[in-house]
Amino acid sequence: MRTAPDKSFASIVRAGIERACRDSTQRFEPLGFHRTLKMFWTRRHPLTVDFIHFQRSGSTYGAPRTASVDFRVHFGIRVLNDDFPGAALNGPHSDEFAKVRSSRYHLCFNAESGSTYDRCITDLVRYVIDHGESWFQQWSSIDSLLQPNSPLTSNARDSLRAARDGLSSPERVAASLKIFGIKEI
Repeated sequence: MRTAPDKSFASIVRAGIERACRDSTQRFEPLGFHRTLKMFWTRRHPLTVDFIHFQRSGSTYGAPRTASVDFRVHFGIRVLNDDFPGAALNGPHSDEFAKVRSSRYHLCFNAESGSTYDRCITDLVRYVIDHGESWFQQWSSIDSLLQPNSPLTSNARDSLRAARDGLSSPERVAASLKIFGIKEI
């Protein structure tokens, strides 16, 4: 007989995740990223948006089974003129390092005891700086993003080319901003 997950962990884990996201936000802002959704940070450019996304690894559809919080970090670039209906995680992610025993990134903590919390936040930020920023820099120009080997799909590249040529769809841009919770200024 299987036991049901302990419902008491849900509020502990939720509070731990929120605290980690708040603390990460303070450290991401000097990089130009702003928290626009619960676990999304965005940095807007004229035709694209760089984004960081946290996902709780091992999350289930039910209540958490333990107080452990283990983050997966994703990076992506969104073409504002793209019509794809979601956030395409088209960049590197921390799972690439999780499989390496000697991984230098400790992306988990215990939300109940606080064990390894400070190390986790430090390593989340370090991972973003070490891997995200270099990846975003590699793809920072429109010309690089239009190359066939870019992380963008061919449809996203066509949408970027159209936007570059002044043929951006206001509806597509508004939909892209909405996906990431970005408010127009």
